Amino acid sequence: MFMFLRRILEANFKAQKKVLQNDFAPKVGEKILDIGCGTGEFSVFFQSAVYTGIDTEKKYIDYAQRNYKGKFLTIDATQLPFSENAFDKIIIMGVLHHMNDEQCRRVLAEARRALNSNGRMLVMEDIKLAEENFLTRLIHRFDLGKNIRNEEEYRALLQRHFAIEKEFTIQNGLSPYRVFILRPL
Repeated sequence: MFMFLRRILEANFKAQKKVLQNDFAPKVGEKILDIGCGTGEFSVFFQSAVYTGIDTEKKYIDYAQRNYKGKFLTIDATQLPFSENAFDKIIIMGVLHHMNDEQCRRVLAEARRALNSNGRMLVMEDIKLAEENFLTRLIHRFDLGKNIRNEEEYRALLQRHFAIEKEFTIQNGLSPYRVFILRPL
């Protein structure tokens, strides 16, 4: 039910999927870490890679394990059990707005540690815009993530550990997202 409602409100994640295809497609054999993978829906974009999805919600991980290929683990991203430089690419989509600044800093520090020095990271997060329509404000109000930030706030968190290679805003149905493509500092 959760995914069904999100698909309706967010136009079946069409804009996010386009970013994954056009800006973050994996090379064969690359090691990918998806932090906050949820039900694993986006894992299908990484079938040619060695995909690991993590989430704190066991029910999401159980669903992903039953329905998708890849490795899915119930893990807290503030304490990743992976070695330094273990991944070529890391994805964080719709996760940071569920965390306060301190939690974000810890997750981003762990992501930086686990990302190899030539790696790239993709962050796509709900964004607070200066002018939002009524429906977007309503969606944000009922979103379980209570820390939807503006682009400057996200940028300040990210630039502690990463250089911003590219950033832009997408409209995913009724929800605007800020996209950051990053390289480790």
